[in-house]
Amino acid sequence: MSTAVRAAQSGDEDAFRRLYRAVQPRLLRYLWALVGEAADQVAAQTWREIADGLADFRGDFQRFRGWATVIARNRALDHLSGRRTAGPIRARPAQAADDRMAEPLSPDAAIALIAALPAEQSEAVLLRVVMGLDDHQTAEILGKSAEAVQAAACQGVLSLADRLDHAGGTPRADDETGPAAPASAPGQWHGEHDAEGELP
Repeated sequence: MSTAVRAAQSGDEDAFRRLYRAVQPRLLRYLWALVGEAADQVAAQTWREIADGLADFRGDFQRFRGWATVIARNRALDHLSGRRTAGPIRARPAQAADDRMAEPLSPDAAIALIAALPAEQSEAVLLRVVMGLDDHQTAEILGKSAEAVQAAACQGVLSLADRLDHAGGTPRADDETGPAAPASAPGQWHGEHDAEGELP
C-alpha cells in the first residue's frame, strides 16, 4: 500500500481509490463512535482535505493512515465545537450499549460498547484497535506517552471484556479491518463513493 501512496501523490486515481478502500471502513467506524450520525459528513470533509494535501504528505502507508486519522479527528472536533459540545472529545454511542447486546455481539454493538467507555480509554481503543495505529502514533495524536496509551487501551479492553462477561455477549468474528461500521448508520458509504455518489 505504500506504493499506492506514492502513486496517488503522482495523480494516479486508481491508487487513490485503493487508499480510500483500505482506510475508509476503519475511518468511518472511528468517526461514528465520535460524532454519531454526522460520520458520513465528517468523513467526506476528511477525504477532501486528504486529497488537497496529499502531494505534500511524506511517509509510508502506516503514516498515511495516521495522518488521515489526525485530519478526521480534527474535523470531528470542529463538528462537536460547532454544536457547542464542551470538554474533551468523547465517543458517542448511537444508542445505549445495553440495548444493542446480542448473541453473538454485533459489530455496531461493539462500537457502542467502546464508545461507552471513559473518554481516555475509548479513544485509545478506537485508535489502536479500530484504526490500527501503533502506540507511538496514538500517543502523538492524544498528546500522551506511549506508556499512558498502552495503559488506557489495556484498561479499556479489560473493561470491555468485563462488560461482555456480565452481559453474556459473545464477540462476532469480523474481517481483518476490525469491527464493521454500524449497520444502522444512515447514509453509510458503500464502495468508493461519497454521499453525492462521487469519489471525494
